[in-house]
Amino acid sequence: MFRRLTAAFVAIVAIFALSNVANARSLDDIIKSGVLKIAVHPNLPPLSSRNANQEWEGFDIDIGNLLAEKLGVEAEFVPTDTPARVPNIVSGIVDISLGGLTRNSRRMKVIDYTFPLHTENMAVLLTDKVEGINSWKDLNREDITLVGCRGCTPAKFVEENLPKAEQLLVEGAADMVRTVAQGRADGLVANLDFYPVLMSNYPDVNWVILPDIIKTAYNGIGLEKGNRGLQTWLNQALWEIQNVGLHDQLWEKHYGIPMIVKVVPQPYF
Repeated sequence: MFRRLTAAFVAIVAIFALSNVANARSLDDIIKSGVLKIAVHPNLPPLSSRNANQEWEGFDIDIGNLLAEKLGVEAEFVPTDTPARVPNIVSGIVDISLGGLTRNSRRMKVIDYTFPLHTENMAVLLTDKVEGINSWKDLNREDITLVGCRGCTPAKFVEENLPKAEQLLVEGAADMVRTVAQGRADGLVANLDFYPVLMSNYPDVNWVILPDIIKTAYNGIGLEKGNRGLQTWLNQALWEIQNVGLHDQLWEKHYGIPMIVKVVPQPYF
């Protein structure tokens, strides 16, 4: 059933794309308009959110402003929830999409991507009180308790791949981090890139992220399929931002730690 629904979704979006090609703006169109329309998540700190003054802030906001500055236009940030990211590209509501848009073959049937902007990593978070763990596979022990999120993919991964470990299920990321900080679990498996803000709530805990990463996904900038001029320009702009280390500086500014798996700048395209 899932495969049939996924295929139907792709088909619908593809038809929608063909019927809305005229809505997509070329690089020249964007420059002439003076505005780069950028989809960002409405509330996903530290990627993007509004502060007390209703001003945009976050890693995606800094990247978006840099791209607009290089292009000589203004950045217009369009609040876009996760399910609307691809449809908003296809329909021409936005020129590009940030918002943690993971590259995958399903999406690439209907949109194009730049080279990677950042990564998302499923990895293990422990404290320095847990000894003898050098790999996520070492967690498959009966004396290990891991906390997970109900209905989340990492919890299913633990169930299938670390069956000997006891798993305590809670409602969300904040509860997971709190459970480990209070010593009620030895650690957790999660997409850890969004966890440093939660970890900072417990300054007395010495957190350890295992270097043995379980899975890395690459997030790029999404844009209308076949918009080669814009895609090439974005790749060059990313190279200029990443090659001088500015990209990593902005990541650490907002996340508080280096990117778990860094993006290697790509000059060839």
